[in-house]
Amino acid sequence: MKRINTHLVITILLMLFVSASWTSSCIGMLHKVKKGETLSGIAKKYDVPMKRIIQNNSIASIDHLQIGEKLLIPLSTKPTNASEGPNGTWYEVKDRDTLYSIARKHNIEDWKKLQQINGISNPKRIKPGQTIFIPGDGDIGFALPIRTKLYVTSRYGYRNHPITGRYRLHEGIDFRAATGTQVHASKTGTVTFAAKKGGYGKAVSIQHEDDFSTVYGHLSRIYVSKGDFVKQGQVIGLTGSSGHSTGPHLHFEIRYKGKSENPARHLDLR
Repeated sequence: MKRINTHLVITILLMLFVSASWTSSCIGMLHKVKKGETLSGIAKKYDVPMKRIIQNNSIASIDHLQIGEKLLIPLSTKPTNASEGPNGTWYEVKDRDTLYSIARKHNIEDWKKLQQINGISNPKRIKPGQTIFIPGDGDIGFALPIRTKLYVTSRYGYRNHPITGRYRLHEGIDFRAATGTQVHASKTGTVTFAAKKGGYGKAVSIQHEDDFSTVYGHLSRIYVSKGDFVKQGQVIGLTGSSGHSTGPHLHFEIRYKGKSENPARHLDLR
């Protein structure tokens, strides 16, 4: 009798094991956490949103994974564009990047949020080629206002004005571009100005939801009007040489609460 009961118990246990294995394989797969791994790195490895791994495993703290801990990885639902997802995007660290500069580039006020999300123990040791998960929905950060090959003719900072000769702050970046080159909205927002504006010539200003605004100057044509809602990447005009200008180019500014900032802190110009 005892022998029969033993066989019965073994059979039941085997059935439960097979059933559990089959259920897990239908839901996803198990991953054993190794030394140095982060939740964002694991998510990218399996091409699934980090949020789904957190939900599936009821993870309370994303920066305290235990070595040897087993995570159930859900089946991939990542879109075809592997660099983007419904909850954010991936950024590849470049030479001289810091978590602070990456956060500023993507309009994240506290760089420590990136450190926490990506499980980075020492923020001073991020390396070129490393991938950082940037949280957010929709368009995040600023996109380049022109899509042609970039030629920066004048950077942000103090200089002698090419026309007046006065030493003053150049509050944006000048991109050389042939007259008629399409100008794209760097970020989604509402047009607050679209007309001639002194030395700027024909210009467009766009206000964004996060206290940032952008300015596009020396245009030859304007395609938007004050009050228009524009999406990131939308064509808002064409480059030209209107206003105080020595040749066709785009003058581009990024402002925070009305004060100009160096656009190079927000754009990838390399």
